[in-house]
Amino acid sequence: MDNIDEKIAKLKMQQRLEKEKQQRKESEEENLISEEEKLTIEEVMKQVDEGSLNINNTNFKFERKIFLSEKLEIPMPLAYLEERVSTDKNTTLVNDNDGVSFTLAYVDKGAQKQSFTKFKKGMEKNFKDMDLYLEWMEEGELGEGHSKIFYGTYKTPTGRGNIYNLIFYREHKGTLIIGNYNCFERDIKTWELIMKASMMLMKIR
Repeated sequence: MDNIDEKIAKLKMQQRLEKEKQQRKESEEENLISEEEKLTIEEVMKQVDEGSLNINNTNFKFERKIFLSEKLEIPMPLAYLEERVSTDKNTTLVNDNDGVSFTLAYVDKGAQKQSFTKFKKGMEKNFKDMDLYLEWMEEGELGEGHSKIFYGTYKTPTGRGNIYNLIFYREHKGTLIIGNYNCFERDIKTWELIMKASMMLMKIR
Protein backbone atom coordinates (compact mmCIF):
# COMPACT_ATOMS: atom_id res chain seq x y z
CA MET A 1 0.00 0.00 0.00
CA ASP A 2 2.84 2.33 0.92
CA ASN A 3 4.46 1.55 -2.43
CA ILE A 4 1.26 2.50 -4.30
CA ASP A 5 0.93 5.75 -2.32
CA GLU A 6 4.55 6.55 -3.13
CA LYS A 7 3.96 5.98 -6.84
CA ILE A 8 0.86 8.18 -6.76
CA ALA A 9 2.81 10.90 -4.95
CA LYS A 10 5.62 10.71 -7.52
CA LEU A 11 3.09 10.89 -10.38
CA LYS A 12 1.44 13.94 -8.86
CA MET A 13 4.83 15.58 -8.38
CA GLN A 14 5.77 14.86 -11.99
CA GLN A 15 2.46 16.31 -13.23
CA ARG A 16 2.96 19.41 -11.09
CA LEU A 17 6.50 19.92 -12.41
CA GLU A 18 5.31 19.49 -16.01
CA LYS A 19 2.53 22.01 -15.41
CA GLU A 20 4.95 24.53 -13.89
CA LYS A 21 7.33 24.02 -16.85
CA GLN A 22 4.50 24.67 -19.32
CA GLN A 23 3.40 27.76 -17.38
CA ARG A 24 6.97 29.13 -17.44
CA LYS A 25 7.18 28.52 -21.20
CA GLU A 26 3.86 30.30 -21.82
CA SER A 27 4.95 33.18 -19.58
CA GLU A 28 8.24 33.53 -21.50
CA GLU A 29 6.37 33.55 -24.82
CA GLU A 30 3.95 36.19 -23.52
CA ASN A 31 6.85 38.31 -22.29
CA LEU A 32 8.55 38.00 -25.70
CA ILE A 33 5.39 39.06 -27.51
CA SER A 34 4.91 41.88 -25.01
CA GLU A 35 8.43 43.15 -25.70
CA GLU A 36 7.86 43.02 -29.43
CA GLU A 37 4.58 44.86 -29.11
CA LYS A 38 6.51 47.68 -27.47
CA LEU A 39 8.37 48.36 -30.74
CA THR A 40 7.80 51.98 -31.71
CA ILE A 41 7.35 53.24 -35.24
CA GLU A 42 10.77 54.90 -34.91
CA GLU A 43 12.41 51.57 -33.98
CA VAL A 44 10.71 49.77 -36.85
CA MET A 45 11.76 52.53 -39.27
CA LYS A 46 15.37 52.21 -38.09
CA GLN A 47 15.43 48.42 -38.52
CA VAL A 48 13.70 48.55 -41.92
CA ASP A 49 16.10 51.26 -43.09
CA GLU A 50 19.04 49.12 -41.95
CA GLY A 51 17.64 46.16 -43.91
CA SER A 52 16.53 43.73 -41.19
CA LEU A 53 13.46 43.64 -38.94
CA ASN A 54 12.32 41.18 -36.26
CA ILE A 55 8.67 41.72 -35.35
CA ASN A 56 6.03 39.43 -33.86
CA ASN A 57 8.35 36.38 -34.04
CA THR A 58 8.97 37.00 -37.75
CA ASN A 59 12.20 38.08 -39.44
CA PHE A 60 12.16 40.22 -42.57
CA LYS A 61 14.98 41.44 -44.81
CA PHE A 62 14.40 44.71 -46.64
CA GLU A 63 15.87 46.50 -49.62
CA ARG A 64 14.88 49.68 -51.40
CA LYS A 65 12.89 49.14 -54.58
CA ILE A 66 12.18 51.65 -57.35
CA PHE A 67 8.82 51.73 -59.15
CA LEU A 68 6.88 53.78 -61.70
CA SER A 69 9.96 54.45 -63.87
CA GLU A 70 12.02 55.72 -60.93
CA LYS A 71 9.32 58.06 -59.63
CA LEU A 72 8.98 56.26 -56.29
CA GLU A 73 11.46 54.49 -54.02
CA ILE A 74 10.36 52.44 -51.01
CA PRO A 75 11.83 49.67 -48.80
CA MET A 76 10.15 46.33 -49.47
CA PRO A 77 10.51 42.88 -47.79
CA LEU A 78 12.87 40.63 -49.75
CA ALA A 79 11.57 37.44 -51.40
CA TYR A 80 8.09 37.97 -49.94
CA LEU A 81 5.90 39.77 -52.47
CA GLU A 82 5.54 38.50 -56.03
CA GLU A 83 5.70 41.18 -58.71
CA ARG A 84 2.61 40.87 -60.92
CA VAL A 85 2.69 44.29 -62.64
CA SER A 86 5.49 46.85 -62.98
CA THR A 87 5.08 49.61 -65.58
CA ASP A 88 5.53 53.37 -65.66
CA LYS A 89 1.87 53.74 -64.61
CA ASN A 90 1.08 50.76 -62.36
CA THR A 91 2.69 48.43 -59.83
CA THR A 92 1.18 45.34 -58.19
CA LEU A 93 3.00 43.12 -55.67
CA VAL A 94 1.22 40.31 -53.84
CA ASN A 95 1.62 37.43 -51.43
CA ASP A 96 -1.48 35.30 -51.99
CA ASN A 97 -0.75 32.90 -49.14
CA ASP A 98 -0.64 35.60 -46.46
CA GLY A 99 -3.09 38.01 -48.09
CA VAL A 100 -0.65 40.94 -48.32
CA SER A 101 -0.50 43.26 -51.32
CA PHE A 102 1.03 46.55 -52.43
CA THR A 103 -0.24 48.58 -55.39
CA LEU A 104 0.72 51.86 -57.00
CA ALA A 105 -0.89 53.95 -59.73
CA TYR A 106 0.43 57.04 -61.50
CA VAL A 107 -1.66 59.66 -63.31
CA ASP A 108 0.53 61.87 -65.47
CA LYS A 109 -1.89 64.75 -66.04
CA GLY A 110 -5.28 66.18 -65.15
CA ALA A 111 -5.25 65.29 -61.43
CA GLN A 112 -7.08 67.88 -59.37
CA LYS A 113 -5.72 69.15 -56.08
CA GLN A 114 -8.01 68.13 -53.22
CA SER A 115 -8.09 67.80 -49.46
CA PHE A 116 -7.95 64.38 -47.85
CA THR A 117 -11.52 64.94 -46.64
CA LYS A 118 -12.69 65.30 -50.25
CA PHE A 119 -10.57 62.32 -51.26
CA LYS A 120 -12.21 60.18 -48.55
CA LYS A 121 -15.70 61.22 -49.63
CA GLY A 122 -14.88 60.20 -53.18
CA MET A 123 -13.70 56.79 -51.99
CA GLU A 124 -16.79 56.34 -49.82
CA LYS A 125 -19.05 57.10 -52.79
CA ASN A 126 -17.19 54.63 -55.01
CA PHE A 127 -17.45 51.90 -52.39
CA LYS A 128 -21.15 52.62 -51.83
CA ASP A 129 -21.83 52.47 -55.59
CA MET A 130 -20.27 48.98 -55.59
CA ASP A 131 -22.24 47.94 -52.47
CA LEU A 132 -19.01 47.72 -50.49
CA TYR A 133 -18.31 48.94 -46.96
CA LEU A 134 -15.29 50.70 -45.52
CA GLU A 135 -14.51 52.07 -42.08
CA TRP A 136 -11.90 54.81 -41.70
CA MET A 137 -9.53 54.39 -38.77
CA GLU A 138 -6.97 57.21 -38.91
CA GLU A 139 -5.45 59.78 -41.22
CA GLY A 140 -2.45 62.08 -41.45
CA GLU A 141 0.14 63.70 -43.68
CA LEU A 142 3.90 63.57 -44.18
CA GLY A 143 6.45 65.96 -45.63
CA GLU A 144 5.81 69.38 -47.09
CA GLY A 145 5.68 71.19 -50.41
CA HIS A 146 5.71 68.97 -53.50
CA SER A 147 6.75 66.04 -51.28
CA LYS A 148 3.66 66.19 -49.06
CA ILE A 149 1.88 62.86 -48.78
CA PHE A 150 -1.64 62.40 -47.43
CA TYR A 151 -2.54 59.01 -45.98
CA GLY A 152 -5.28 57.16 -44.17
CA THR A 153 -6.05 53.69 -42.84
CA TYR A 154 -9.34 51.88 -43.20
CA LYS A 155 -10.76 48.38 -43.06
CA THR A 156 -13.05 46.51 -45.41
CA PRO A 157 -14.86 43.20 -44.89
CA THR A 158 -14.26 40.22 -47.19
CA GLY A 159 -15.25 36.58 -47.19
CA ARG A 160 -11.83 35.72 -45.72
CA GLY A 161 -11.96 38.35 -42.97
CA ASN A 162 -11.48 42.10 -42.56
CA ILE A 163 -8.73 43.73 -44.64
CA TYR A 164 -6.59 46.49 -43.11
CA ASN A 165 -5.57 49.10 -45.69
CA LEU A 166 -3.04 51.91 -45.69
CA ILE A 167 -3.70 54.29 -48.58
CA PHE A 168 -1.55 57.28 -49.51
CA TYR A 169 -1.31 59.81 -52.33
CA ARG A 170 0.81 62.69 -53.57
CA GLU A 171 -0.56 65.29 -55.99
CA HIS A 172 1.87 67.63 -57.76
CA LYS A 173 1.29 69.89 -60.77
CA GLY A 174 -1.56 67.80 -62.15
CA THR A 175 0.15 64.45 -61.56
CA LEU A 176 -0.95 61.93 -58.95
CA ILE A 177 0.73 58.96 -57.29
CA ILE A 178 -1.57 56.80 -55.20
CA GLY A 179 -0.66 53.66 -53.29
CA ASN A 180 -2.34 51.01 -51.19
CA TYR A 181 -0.65 48.53 -48.83
CA ASN A 182 -2.92 45.98 -47.15
CA CYS A 183 -3.12 42.82 -45.06
CA PHE A 184 -5.68 40.88 -43.08
CA GLU A 185 -6.75 42.70 -39.93
CA ARG A 186 -5.69 39.65 -37.90
CA ASP A 187 -2.09 40.29 -39.01
CA ILE A 188 -1.95 43.93 -37.90
CA LYS A 189 0.58 43.14 -35.14
CA THR A 190 3.07 42.22 -37.83
CA TRP A 191 2.14 44.48 -40.72
CA GLU A 192 0.73 47.77 -39.45
CA LEU A 193 4.10 49.15 -38.36
CA ILE A 194 5.86 47.69 -41.42
CA MET A 195 3.43 49.47 -43.74
CA LYS A 196 3.67 52.79 -41.92
CA ALA A 197 7.46 52.63 -41.57
CA SER A 198 7.86 51.82 -45.28
CA MET A 199 5.64 54.74 -46.24
CA MET A 200 7.55 57.10 -43.96
CA LEU A 201 10.84 55.98 -45.53
CA MET A 202 9.43 56.32 -49.03
CA LYS A 203 10.94 58.83 -51.48
CA ILE A 204 8.98 60.35 -54.36
CA ARG A 205 10.90 62.06 -57.13
